Amino acid sequence: MCYRNGYGHRCDCCGKNEEPRKMTQREMEQARAVMEFLKIWNEMIGAVKYDEDGQSPYMIAVTPGEQMKVISMDDAEEYLPCFGEDDVIELAPETDFVISYDRQLLFKVGDQKYLDGPALIYKVDDEGEVITLNAAEIYEIQEMLERRTLLVTENGDEMPVLSLN
Repeated sequence: MCYRNGYGHRCDCCGKNEEPRKMTQREMEQARAVMEFLKIWNEMIGAVKYDEDGQSPYMIAVTPGEQMKVISMDDAEEYLPCFGEDDVIELAPETDFVISYDRQLLFKVGDQKYLDGPALIYKVDDEGEVITLNAAEIYEIQEMLERRTLLVTENGDEMPVLSLN
């Protein structure tokens, strides 16, 4: 089956070549608008990432069995009250990011460690300062959470947990 989009192609099916058609004025304006939007968006992300104006970096708040949330560091204590005071900080499994959680919500079965409550996952720079995650890193964390979230059964009740090793 031939697919002809009008912008030029060589069809693998029939071998026909077509020259690309010129973009209309409206299409050119739309393309410029999209490029301008992407430029502005990139500048906004850069401003948050480098935090020169006192903006708070973004991190992931996760509770096993619930959707992860992207939150600012200013809201971290709302999700994890012990954040920055009495929390456990270690490398998140399968990633180069940091996970922070309340030690009272961790339980072990043999050598396996499971988290049964909220945690924060974030990135730090060489000085240990929290820096903003980018979209690819958020996706990487989401994939790790999907692989690591398990259902355990206790007294006939199923409970979602995050496997930490």
